[in-house]
Amino acid sequence: MRSNDFSQAPPQARGEVFFLGANRYRNPLAMVGQLRRWPRVAKGLKASAGYLWHRSYYEFPDRIGLMVAFATYDDLLAYARTPEHREIMKWLVGGGKDSPARGGFIRILTAEEWGYTNGEYRAEDGRLGMIDEFTKLSSE
Repeated sequence: MRSNDFSQAPPQARGEVFFLGANRYRNPLAMVGQLRRWPRVAKGLKASAGYLWHRSYYEFPDRIGLMVAFATYDDLLAYARTPEHREIMKWLVGGGKDSPARGGFIRILTAEEWGYTNGEYRAEDGRLGMIDEFTKLSSE
């Protein structure tokens, strides 16, 4: 069912903005440096206004990534300005050739006003059920 009410959905589905990023590290020791700094960053992230959910991920052999759902775009920008985030970013990319990261990316994805809900995530009337019809493709 198409919906703009995601109040019953998991936290990552309630976010209006989704951060996706990853860094490629120069060596395993640099990755350990990231892991050592992560607890302070995670604590600040979880305490920030508009934080809804996050997951870290690892890609062999040299990448660590992060996915975060925020309630609003302004919440994401406010977190990016926190001391703990600025500190880790300065460590990560501020050293030029001495930086522990040799590359990385950030994507900021925004949610459409509406989406689809299935089963227990449907908030409109409590009915449980699957979508009967999908939105047509542009070629249909």
